[in-house]
Amino acid sequence: MKNKMKIIQYAVTILVIIVLLCGIFSIIKRLTGTSSTDKLSNNVSKEQGKVVEKEVDNSVPLTKLSISAPEGTIRVGETMNLDIAYEPNNATNTELKWSCSDKGAVSVSEDGVIEPANDAAKKTVTVTAKTTDGSDLSASFQLRIYPEIDPSEPMVAITFDDGPYEPTTTPILDALEENYAKATFFCLGQNVNLYPELVQREYELGMEVGTHTLSHVQLTTLSSSELETEITDSIDALKNAIGVAPTLMRPPYGDVNQDVLNAVGSHNLCCVNWSLDTEDWKTKNADDTYRMVMTATDGDVVLLHDIHDYNVAAVERFVKDLQAEGFQLVTVSEMYEARGETLDPGTIHYRTDPTTQASEETTAALEEDGAGVNADEETR
Repeated sequence: MKNKMKIIQYAVTILVIIVLLCGIFSIIKRLTGTSSTDKLSNNVSKEQGKVVEKEVDNSVPLTKLSISAPEGTIRVGETMNLDIAYEPNNATNTELKWSCSDKGAVSVSEDGVIEPANDAAKKTVTVTAKTTDGSDLSASFQLRIYPEIDPSEPMVAITFDDGPYEPTTTPILDALEENYAKATFFCLGQNVNLYPELVQREYELGMEVGTHTLSHVQLTTLSSSELETEITDSIDALKNAIGVAPTLMRPPYGDVNQDVLNAVGSHNLCCVNWSLDTEDWKTKNADDTYRMVMTATDGDVVLLHDIHDYNVAAVERFVKDLQAEGFQLVTVSEMYEARGETLDPGTIHYRTDPTTQASEETTAALEEDGAGVNADEETR
């Protein structure tokens, strides 16, 4: 009987100890607001083995907040540093809370580096930052997310010469935008001055914008001063439209010599011709243009013109069909970078395989190619 009573006493004692321990752990959990698997928030710190809640100092609140992205587009696999500005400079709590219109499509680090999620391709999202100091300020920007480039998969660079021209460049951009495809536009400076808003749209959509000189004259026939004017005036036109200078140039008719390359190189420009000429200016037929583009192979630089109305229907067809066949539609610079090749100033390129060159265009200057739009057309 005594042994039985002792066993009961031991059991009661152990039970009391267990209850007391559970109560202690419960009290600690309530005080700290965490469990063994919780992460401490930014407002919690450890001091001498104790978890202490820090009070956030909001004594100098924010009065102004602005957030912007240096570019309006990004590819999956890339990161971008956001431009974050606030006032006053001595605000005591500048911590921001980030959100996205498509939850989980992007993440933003504490130091303002944004990165798309792996499954965020072909989404256009609005990213918002809100203050946490009680000032209730917020700022938003829109971001267009393109698919990641896979160097092991086929890709082509579609290029357009002679624009911009509102009646045709606009629907061509619409088709590219709808399908999250990119292209390179080699613009005439005189047309950039006529339609700066179209060049701005090209740039904002992530297209590559290069120069096709000022007025589409054959560069090898010019004097040094005339050549310089054709280059510098076209650069200035693009800088006035989009705020940045081009790095690529397409010489009219693909015609270059060493003097041209030297002049181009002095302005940090690289010449890019083509490996597949659709001859759209000659056939003047959407079906023929479509068939030519669909013969493209991996690494081709394809030549078209965005001033011809018959090209609109061709673009609307081949963008989708090339993608359906597994082609990535990228800019010239993106394709060269993906393949580990460089586009150095003062050099000329035709495709990502530099051993393949295409013949030059055969039309006479200003008879076909390049004659579609000029300042005089505005008065006709």
